[in-house]
Amino acid sequence: MIKCDRLGKRYGRRWLFRNVDLEVQPGEVLIIGGRNGSGKSTMLKVMAGVLPATEGTVFRGKDHRLDLGYAALDQPVYPVLTVAEHLELSAELRGCAPRTDELLEEVELAYAKEAAGRHLSTGMRARLKLALAIQAEPAAILLDEPGAGLDERGRGVLHRLIESRRERTAFVIATNEQLERQYATHELDLDS
Repeated sequence: MIKCDRLGKRYGRRWLFRNVDLEVQPGEVLIIGGRNGSGKSTMLKVMAGVLPATEGTVFRGKDHRLDLGYAALDQPVYPVLTVAEHLELSAELRGCAPRTDELLEEVELAYAKEAAGRHLSTGMRARLKLALAIQAEPAAILLDEPGAGLDERGRGVLHRLIESRRERTAFVIATNEQLERQYATHELDLDS
């Protein structure tokens, strides 16, 4: 579960969002929509703890970040680490099993296990980020524009990942893509 209480983020005098109250339970998918620059990505970063809130609070489940998976467009991939090393490092930092082969099979990236981050295509990086987000089997997963850079095969991976976990996981997805909006149990439009 992830819950926001009177959440707000401001840059200078401009509020991107303010007084946001929401709760997303396992089995629910919240889609955050809005025009470019409306604050979708920023809201996910605040929810994930990557950025501080200007006001309000975020409850991220029993162990906060340990119970949260996050994947974003601007999330870095280390150029010198292999795909497998990314998963091994993440597992060590999060205190969970790396499950490297299992995760790479799930995101259809097993063939690139030994490829360095600098050699990955945009779609391969996106699938690696999905593997990292689900690695600890978190109670909540935040995805920022998850279909960006994915081809049809990658979109199939994303679909199967969401469908296989949606009963036991709370999802928050920032997107304007119709294919991703189909998962919504409820929506928040930052343009309103």
